[in-house]
Amino acid sequence: MDMNTYLDLARQGKNEWWRYLLAVPVILFAWQLVGGVPILLLIIWVTLDGNPATAFHQDGTFSGVSLNLSFTTLMLASWAFVAGIFLAVRFIHQRRFLSLVTPSRSLDWRRLFQGFSVWFGLVALFALLEAFLYPGRYVLTLNLRTYIPFIFLALILIPIQTSAEELFFRAYLLQGFGLRNRNIWTLSFLSGFIFMLPHLLNPEAKLNYLLMGLSYFSIGALLAYITLRDGSLELALGVHAANNLFTVLFANAVVTALPSPSMFTVMKLDVVYSTVTILVACLVFALIFLIPLRRKIPLQEPENNIRDSQ
Repeated sequence: MDMNTYLDLARQGKNEWWRYLLAVPVILFAWQLVGGVPILLLIIWVTLDGNPATAFHQDGTFSGVSLNLSFTTLMLASWAFVAGIFLAVRFIHQRRFLSLVTPSRSLDWRRLFQGFSVWFGLVALFALLEAFLYPGRYVLTLNLRTYIPFIFLALILIPIQTSAEELFFRAYLLQGFGLRNRNIWTLSFLSGFIFMLPHLLNPEAKLNYLLMGLSYFSIGALLAYITLRDGSLELALGVHAANNLFTVLFANAVVTALPSPSMFTVMKLDVVYSTVTILVACLVFALIFLIPLRRKIPLQEPENNIRDSQ
């Protein structure tokens, strides 16, 4: 498999421009509006329950509500997100849903777990290094009564949440842009930029929009580049799931878009350290997987091949 094979998956169905103009609002409607209903219901409940201990705050957090409940409610938006993508791909573009991931007939679980294990190891290593360099920054906040049921919630809900984002940003949009541009650098930059935009709404981004934006952009661009070089989405699916699972299960920050009863709480989100280590992790991950991929595809498809395929 190669980049051209992956991008050409968009040609399996109907890909006229107006279909994208119709499909993207359908996906966003499902994600933001339909997916926002559970959160809205929880907000209404804590507002009208007459209990002064329960409340919804302007930073998007709840008080007086269990973290497991608020986490589950937040994650339910991803199910609507996936449903919106499925409806758009199957009924508007009339193509196989799996074509967002791979040209093969089945998911390559081995490749997915390779991406998961390498990225999980990298973020765990940098977390251990941070804890060593800055004693007291990581505080043990483990509560087994809350944590054990949360493990099962996270293992079910986080992969759905991360896969939904990958299916939209690194699959649907990337393949769509690939109908007009086949340059791997342009596509990776564009994917990273679009991925960055909604994540700038995260509460941690307010600490430093420039550096946090660079972090989001770097991960988005890396995953797009790796996906194009590998010719399938499994590595990106593994990386994103590993990143978020490590955060919610082992070391979550006080300021976070995904509040969770993690094993450790990071009392200060060091934006500089976070950005530097993200960039280093992206570089190391790319080197690990690009060496065996170095002969897979050229960096840009010849123009005559593009014309011939249209």
